[in-house]
Amino acid sequence: MTNTADTQIADQLERIIRRVKQSMNYRGSYSTRDILGSLVARWVHSGEWERLKELPAEQRKLGESVRRFILDRFDQLRRRGHREEIDREQIAIPDEQTLGELVALAELRQWVIGRIAELEQEIMDPRVRIPLARPAQVGTILRLYHAGKTQREIATELALSLGVVNKRIVEGTNYLVLIQSIEAGLTT
Repeated sequence: MTNTADTQIADQLERIIRRVKQSMNYRGSYSTRDILGSLVARWVHSGEWERLKELPAEQRKLGESVRRFILDRFDQLRRRGHREEIDREQIAIPDEQTLGELVALAELRQWVIGRIAELEQEIMDPRVRIPLARPAQVGTILRLYHAGKTQREIATELALSLGVVNKRIVEGTNYLVLIQSIEAGLTT
């Protein structure tokens, strides 16, 4: 029994680690999934997800809301640049489960950005028993890394060694994973 519980906790912790790292390494590439993920992140940021969460599950219509948001976004882009007709029915929106995963990842990205901003202000989560030695530096490095800069670019910009930048990214990522684990009830 204990072995099964330990395995479940280990699996959940592994998922948290993978999702935080996936969020940290997001580079905004141009694959269809990344573009969709970026639009879903904007949709979450718009407040529509908060509104839908207040509705009963059967009334949420996640796909319809995201699809409307994406079409509106395309209409805005068309007004600004080259006009090309888009067949609205040809825009494929993933199923509810895939959209749910994209929404969860977008929420996690927002959460990560918020924790990075706190670190830059030297605000650390009081539940973390061993605080980071240089939270502001870790926050700045993570912000630049999350914005798509390479470790070498960050090192050059901040006049730090590449080793220090790498170490701060690892420390910051581990800190974020720890807080996510605490919030998921895996650690105290």
